[in-house]
Amino acid sequence: MNESQLSLIFNILNAAGSVATFLAFILIFRKDKDKQAQIDKLSNIATVLEAQTEVMRKQNDLISQQVDIFRNTSILKNQDENAIKRFREIEEQKLRLSVMPNLWLNGASKSGYEGELKIDLNNKGETAHFHEVNLLSGDIILHNNRTPFEIEKGERRYIFAKAKDGQNLNDCKYEIELKYKDALRNDYTSVIRGQGATVSRLETTEIKTQ
Repeated sequence: MNESQLSLIFNILNAAGSVATFLAFILIFRKDKDKQAQIDKLSNIATVLEAQTEVMRKQNDLISQQVDIFRNTSILKNQDENAIKRFREIEEQKLRLSVMPNLWLNGASKSGYEGELKIDLNNKGETAHFHEVNLLSGDIILHNNRTPFEIEKGERRYIFAKAKDGQNLNDCKYEIELKYKDALRNDYTSVIRGQGATVSRLETTEIKTQ
């Protein structure tokens, strides 16, 4: 085991601070003999832990706001309507954070001149329930992306496409729209933009209900 692998493991252990996480690492190394696969799994765990830390930070910030409401208003005695309304809004935000998916792109690959494009879509948040995969623009054809499907926390799914007849996949720019829900049926839309096997960005919008 080289120095970079050891450094990665210790950094993750420090972030997790959990005996269960440590045991999970042991199981990975016992069951998986392929070193690159081990590194990939550890990297995915680190990504999920990072996302969990960010969610906890946001939730702690919301809790602090609630504490301030109690300290600075007479909410309990006088039933301050504005304070109660704000308190409820914060509770709703905390609930949304607890079920929110968090998609990220782990690159893409292609095979051949007019070959297949495979986009590596990952989720470091809570389970995402997909119901649509749409091509917004581009000289590609989506295929083998049947809906509905789910991506759970720490898991991935590939989005498949191929160049249109006569097109060089390297020259094909595209925009792919993903529509999905969280466990509470809140709606999200993510758009993947790229050219060939280079995926440049993923933009996510949470659809607010009235």
